Formats: sequence, structure tokens, C-alpha cells
Amino acid sequence: MHLPRLLLYVSLLVLPISLASAHETSAKPDNIGFYYGDEAPIGVLYAYDWLVLQQDQVSDARLDLLNRGNTLPLAYFSIGEMARNHRLYAELDPSWKVGKNTAWKSTVLDLRNPDVREFLIENIVAPAMTRGFRGVFLDTMDSHLLTDVGTADPGAFAAGQEKLIRAIKARFHDARVILNRGFHLKGTIDDLVDGVAFESYREGYDPGRRQYYAVSDQDREWLDSQLAYWREQRPDLPLIAIDYVNDAADAPALADRPRDDDLIPFVTNPDLTRLGPTRPAVKPRHVLVIHDLPASQMDQSSAHRRLGIILERMGLVPHYRSSRETVPDEPTDDRYLGVVLWWESAANKSAVCSWLQGVQQQGLPVVSLGLLPAGTPCRQLLGANNLALPATPLTFSALAPSVATYEGRRLPQAPTSALPVLDDGKPWLTATDTHGRKFHPVYTFNGGGVALAPFLFEQGPDDEAYWLFDPFDFLSEALGNPRIPAIDSTTEAGRRILTAHIDGDGLVSRGEFAGSPLSAAVIADKILQRFTIPHTVSVIEGETSPEGLYPGVSDEAETNARAILRLDNVEVASHSYSHPFFWQSLEGGPAPRLENTLYGYFMDIPDYQASLDREIAGSVDYINRELAPADKPVSVFLWTGDARPGPKALRKVREAGLLNINGGDTHPLPYASELAGTWPDARPVGDELQIYAPVMNENVYTNEWTGPFYGFRYVIDTFRILEDRGRLKPMGIYYHFYSGTKPDALNALEEIYRYALAQPVTPLYLSDYARRVQTQYYSVLQQDSQGGYRWRGLGAPSTVRIATDRFPDLERSRGVVGFHDVAGARFIHLSGKDPRLHLSQSRPAGPYLSNANAVITHWQRSPRAGGGWQLELGLQGHQALDVVIANGGNCRVTQPAGVSASRNGSDLQLKLAGSRVNRLTLECR
Repeated sequence: MHLPRLLLYVSLLVLPISLASAHETSAKPDNIGFYYGDEAPIGVLYAYDWLVLQQDQVSDARLDLLNRGNTLPLAYFSIGEMARNHRLYAELDPSWKVGKNTAWKSTVLDLRNPDVREFLIENIVAPAMTRGFRGVFLDTMDSHLLTDVGTADPGAFAAGQEKLIRAIKARFHDARVILNRGFHLKGTIDDLVDGVAFESYREGYDPGRRQYYAVSDQDREWLDSQLAYWREQRPDLPLIAIDYVNDAADAPALADRPRDDDLIPFVTNPDLTRLGPTRPAVKPRHVLVIHDLPASQMDQSSAHRRLGIILERMGLVPHYRSSRETVPDEPTDDRYLGVVLWWESAANKSAVCSWLQGVQQQGLPVVSLGLLPAGTPCRQLLGANNLALPATPLTFSALAPSVATYEGRRLPQAPTSALPVLDDGKPWLTATDTHGRKFHPVYTFNGGGVALAPFLFEQGPDDEAYWLFDPFDFLSEALGNPRIPAIDSTTEAGRRILTAHIDGDGLVSRGEFAGSPLSAAVIADKILQRFTIPHTVSVIEGETSPEGLYPGVSDEAETNARAILRLDNVEVASHSYSHPFFWQSLEGGPAPRLENTLYGYFMDIPDYQASLDREIAGSVDYINRELAPADKPVSVFLWTGDARPGPKALRKVREAGLLNINGGDTHPLPYASELAGTWPDARPVGDELQIYAPVMNENVYTNEWTGPFYGFRYVIDTFRILEDRGRLKPMGIYYHFYSGTKPDALNALEEIYRYALAQPVTPLYLSDYARRVQTQYYSVLQQDSQGGYRWRGLGAPSTVRIATDRFPDLERSRGVVGFHDVAGARFIHLSGKDPRLHLSQSRPAGPYLSNANAVITHWQRSPRAGGGWQLELGLQGHQALDVVIANGGNCRVTQPAGVSASRNGSDLQLKLAGSRVNRLTLECR
């Protein structure tokens, strides 16, 4: 029986022993995917336990991150033939070729020959394993039947395949082999097989005729007869049914049917670029964000600077793409919630807009922001039948509640570009010109939404911008009101996260104090040892090393640095070797002319030319070798200068096992931009991710350290604005060592710390914050048939936010500890590696955690015989523990001893002398 052959299927896993053992103890995978494209955001791929990928379509970063998120990447491997355009084809010996597959323009290989098997292992399998693949999917296992020699002696070719598989297993001991059919090998390698895949179980595709077809009962019965052997011999073996559909809307129902037969389904398109349905189903949260700057300048676009934080706080993940790039050729509705465009030029963008028309027609909302672009295709995305230039001045009516009340108050009365006239949709703003014609510059409709300049912002004199309407409500409505639980990086256990980190600049500078101490000594004495919350402290090797710029002070500087890095409340970071000011220039990118820079390209260290290896690995090695305690090596790399690293720098930091942080420009102020002055949490660069500093440093607040030197105290206004606008960011106290040189700057620092610690906060290390941001981007949200939410990916969220009209259902959920309402949102506390969240319209009964100033390490709420509950709570913090139990008025602490308890209405507040408790136990009536 011959089934259509496509480049698909499952693979062999080579796991490190630690990974392998973890998965061997787990159940059969629920979801196995095949993705042969490269456009999907990495987050959506975490929905699969195992994922087959084409080697040349996946980056090393993607492989590493999938592995770390417990999605095992498996490499496609054609063992029976090789395409003539394959990179290795020219290296094939003529004697290894035994025939052709004209349909695929490939050559059939002689697997009977041990040289062929060795060549494939050395040149395809081994490099894949070295890169981080955990296996290869063994495809084209029946290609020999296309040749005369193969049909004459199929047993010899089967024996060659068996030898190849045994050789792979011998070399990669923990490998899992998954066959594409390979039914002729039954009984010979049963102990080596870890899965069997087969296509066209119910729906197939004929590539020759380019037609989809329904699989006959007879063909399916034949497949079932082949699978019966594996069901009997290996009931634990994953059996993967791959089907093809033309209409993606049919995929979920088709994927449900094989599960009834204990098969793992994957339903896709013939190119295997469509992501198949999973169980639980993926709840879309990625948004394709298109800007019109060059791709390398994405972080300078309004789509990133202005829009990114809004999407993040909505629980959505922006996936940025430049309109100057080739339009995508993969599906979109399998991975995106919608598309948002932000045009900053009126240039013609017909190519991308023509593509977007098809996207919109398929049901995906398209939201257009910014300038009105030229070209009919772009204007057809607006859902308006007419565009015209109004006769000004305008008057306004039919305003949505937040229009002209959110931040900006003055609506533009004399726009100079055409405005839409909406026939069918929901206007947020109606403008009437002097001829009585009505226009709608801001609206939503069934195809998305539109908000055109100049009706986005009230503009200030120096690039200040104030939103003229609530962009959260607008985007939610335009994108179909997703209302998903949003992974949150601002809050821990109901309290605002507080971080503190110090860039190494000025560690060797002298303070304007008695005795002229180094600023490092001043900061250690006046800040680090007085305010004993977690700090991330960095060193610039070129400042402190005897081979750096200041050899005369190196001994004193290194002594001070060692003392600081030994402090219990300090984690160690590098701030590079020579403090590069333009990181992308180190990767061949642009940089200003030397005479146009403030400080040059990097520190003027004699005979040094900056390189990524010296800046990153070299500086880390120096700090670990000369400064850091042996048990506390560098864990963070803090970007310097423009803080705009390229993909190579980000890759080197990730491969060194470090978290990277710094950059962005978040510093909203009462007299400057507020929400529009709040940058997103992160900047994606391919599959790499730069984590921005939560809030900017004192250099911004002191006019680049020209004064006033007390100016950093105004960061307190920034903290307040970020809270008042819906807790947009944690509180991040970020400064340089040179703040220890000026009395006014030091006084400002002390004022900031006192303010921050007077607020309800949970102090965390900057690395802890960065991991929470990573989880936002490197994860997928799934929802089961009962409505329960779960997350898969790099780490589990510890906090999610929802609207205040819903509650967590504590009885049905798992790892849900409680919730706290603040800043207009409801923050739900999660615990454990795999929490499951169910929501309800009703407030939960019984006690739960309202808030605490620590990370939750353990939670259990159990009913007691005779009524009531028993609570067990574990916490790890950095201050004396302060815990509030909601509905805890009838609770009493049974352990540990010495807990101070006070009641405030129905709440119970507990105070402990220590910063950690493994089991805080309460009995509640």
C-alpha cells in the first residue's frame, strides 16, 4: 500500500541524562507536533511535548529554549533518499546511489552500504545532536522500493535500516527513535523504537494531484492492522496520526477523533507550516505587530516603544515584523490573536496590506494605528467605505468614556489628512466638520479597529505624548476582547515587586566626603548595608582591573568590589570590560561618527579593540576569578551604553548561562509622557530576548549627570505614575556607583529607598524579575474543555492578573493560593511548577492568601473534618515576613511558634521575625 509521502514525521531524541530521566518517568506525551517553517513565535511551540523541526529552519537559540521549556526538539532525517539540492548531495559517492525519486527530485541511497550509514550519522545525525536536537525523525523508510534493486531484495535494505538505527542508539545512548511507518521493521528493533508516526489516517493529501481526499475505510483498516502489533507489544508507545485539511476550521474536530483510539493526532497543511490543534487547546495570546521602520530599528518604532507595554499588560505577546520585509508565507490564524499595524510614514505599503487583506478575510482582526498610508489595499483594511479631508475646525460628539479624559484632553481640531467615514462599526469618536459631514478617526469594527494620527496622542513640546483614549480598552475591543489571565511581572504574592541594581560606572570615583573614599565604599556603607534588600551589583573590568584604565587605584577598587560582592544581599553581575557605547557596531552594525559621540565607542583602554568575546566572556571570567566568592559567580550581564545588543551579543550571554538586563527608556513623569513614556518589558531579537530595566537610572533624572544631582528623587513620581496607570511596572531602583560621589545624589538615593520600603512590596533580585519576563515571552497558554487554564514553557508564572469581575475558583484550581485587588486589577497568586487556574463569577469561600512580602514556596488548603480548613503556607523572602490571610478572622496559627497575629475585619495579619518559613500552618473555622 502506498501513501502520499511528505517531508514530515517524528524523530529520535538524544537527551542529556538529566533530561532523559525526567521524561522517562513521565507519561506518554500528550501532544507531538511537526513544524517545518520558521515564522512562528517560539512561545506557541511550547504547546507540544515533542516537536519535529527541519534542521535548516531552526536557530540554535530556539533549540536551547525549547529544551529548557520541556519541549523536546526532534530533527527531521530522511534516511532513504537525499534531495539533489541538499547541502551534502555533492559529497555522495556515485556508488551510494541506487535510484531516483522523480516526484521529489531526489536520489535513493543504498543503506546496505556501511559507508552510507556512517556518512549519514557523521554528517546529519551527529551535528543535529551537537546543536541541541534530541533526536531525528526517520523518514523515507520505503524509498528503496522505488528501485529495482530494492524491490528485488527489500530484506537487505531493511537490515541496513536496522543497523543504522542500532548504530544511532549505540552512539547516543539515551536516544529515542520514532519511525515514519517502518512497519517492515516490526520484530527486529522493538526495543529501540520510541514512537511510530503515519500519515493520512482519516484525511490525506495527494501532492501529485494537489488534492485533499478522505481516507477510505479499507485503507484505515490496513493501518489499524499494522498498528495492532505495536499496541500489543508496546502499549506505552506513542502512535502518531498525521492528517491534512484544507480548511483549518475543520482541524480541531478532526484532531479529537484519533484520541478516542488512543492515538496522538496532528492535523496540518501539506507544507507542515500550520500548527495543529493540541489538547488542552492553545488560547492565542501572540499578536503580530507590524511597523514600517527597518527591522534592525524595531526598538525605535512607536509600535514597540508605545504599544509594547500595553500588549504585555493585557497578557499578550508582541511578535514584531517590519513592513519592509517579505510578507509572511505561513498561516497566521494558528498562532496569532490578531495583527496590529503602526504606520509612521505615509509611504505606499501595498504589498503587506494586500497580504493583510487575506488575513483579515480569514477572520483575524487587523488594527491600524498611526498615519493613514497611501495605496488602496491599506485603506481597504480600515473597514470604511469613504475617506475624505474634512473642512476644519472640527467639533466632536459621541465620545467613548475615556476619549479626552484618559491622559490628553485636547482633541485636534484641524487634521491635515483624510479621515474615515464609518458605516458599520463602533465609533469611539465622531468629528463633524464645518460642512456638517461626520468622520470617525477612532473606531472598532468586525475586522479590527482604527485609530489614526493625530487622534492617538495630545502632543507636548519635546516629544511628550499623552494618550487621548484608553488604549487598553480600545485594543481589547478591537482584538475581540480576549480576557485571558495575563502573566504578570510587576507583582509577587499580591505586592509590587521591588528590585535594585547598580551599574559599575564610577566604582573608582572619589566621593565628595571626608577622606575622599571610593564611591564603592560609600554605596556599600550608606546603601547596601543599611537597606538589606536584594541588590544586583556589577563591575566594569576596565575600571577595576590592574590592566585597565586606573591601575593606580586597582588594588583599592578590587578590595571594595570583593567586599560588596560577598554581601548576602548581593548577586553578582558584569557590566562588560570596556563599557561599549554602541553594541550593534560590534556586530558590524551602524554607529555615529566619533566626533558625534559623547564618550567615544568604548573606554579608551590602551591597545584594545572591543570584541564581543572580551566584553562578555572575558569580563565574566575576570569577575569570577578575581572578585566574586567561589560559590556566587556572575549570574547577570548588564548592558552598557546604548544598551541595544545585537543577536550575537544576546546569544553569547545566553550561552554563558547568564540573564541579560538593561535598556529601554521607562521614566514617565508628571511633566512628561506617562503611559507613552513607559517602554515594554523586553525586546525580542529573533528568538533571543533582551530584558529592559524596569525603570531608568539617575543619569536620565540628572540631565546626564550634569545636575541637579538630587534629581533622581523624582523617580518616586515615576513609581507613582506607573502604579496609578494600572501597575505597569515594578519599582526598580537603578543607578550607578557614581551616585556615591555627590552628597545630593546620596541623599536622593536614601529618600528613594525609604519611600520604596514604606510601600507594600516584595523585594526580589533583578534576575528573579528577568525570569518572570522570560516566562511571559517563552510560554504558551492552554485552556481545557472545562475552562481551566495552564501554562507551558520556560518556567511557570507566579502571578497572573485578571479583571475584577471574575475570581479564582479555589476548589477547582490547583496551585492557586489566593488573590489581591490593587491598581484596578485582580492579581492571582500561583504556586508550583504546573498551576491550573479555573475562574468563577463568585468570590471564593473560606480563607486564602491575600498578600505577602515573599515568594510562595508551598501552599495547601484542605477541608477539616467537622468543617473549616487547614492551611499550609511556605514563604521565602528578604525581609521579616508579613502575611495577610483573607477570610482569616477565624483562623489560628498552630505552627511555628512566635507568630504575631492581629485581626482587621475578616483579615488575619501575621508577622514573623524571620524571612523564611517552610510550613506556616493554620486551622480555620
